[in-house]
Amino acid sequence: MRGKQCSLIVALVVTISLSGGIATTVRAGNAEIPVLRGLKEVFVDVEDLDFRVERTGLTTDHLRTDAELKLKMAGIKVQSEKESMRTPGSPQLYIMVKVLGTSSGDYAAHIRVELRETVGLVRHPGTEVFTSTWTTGKFGVTHSLSGVRQQEQKLIDKFISEYMAANPK
Repeated sequence: MRGKQCSLIVALVVTISLSGGIATTVRAGNAEIPVLRGLKEVFVDVEDLDFRVERTGLTTDHLRTDAELKLKMAGIKVQSEKESMRTPGSPQLYIMVKVLGTSSGDYAAHIRVELRETVGLVRHPGTEVFTSTWTTGKFGVTHSLSGVRQQEQKLIDKFISEYMAANPK
């Protein structure tokens, strides 16, 4: 069993390594423009956690509530999914948390926060795709599921910080 968990952790690390980095600006002619500029609201979508993780106390609802509260406290409007579908670009703050318990009682976690929205393809005018335009993530090992939750909150803080820098009041 230990070899299987080690293999899963190695596979997780390789997957994360290949998944890319953080994109926070986009080219517009000769200028770089923060991709979060002009964003007014988002729908928070949290990928369902594994049922075994939910049974031990960390739930999808906890993660969603944490994110929504942080965004609201920062002055970022949180929309329902239905409202988001009527907003240009249908902006969605997508949160993915993958957790794997280890034989030592620790938790290996991969956490990803992305802004997903509808964008147009330059090479095919009129073609729109729903994709990630901003992303950040973290991989680590923690002693508790509350540590996983704290790491998710730090990534939400990173989004808020970059949002505020792109949208000064």
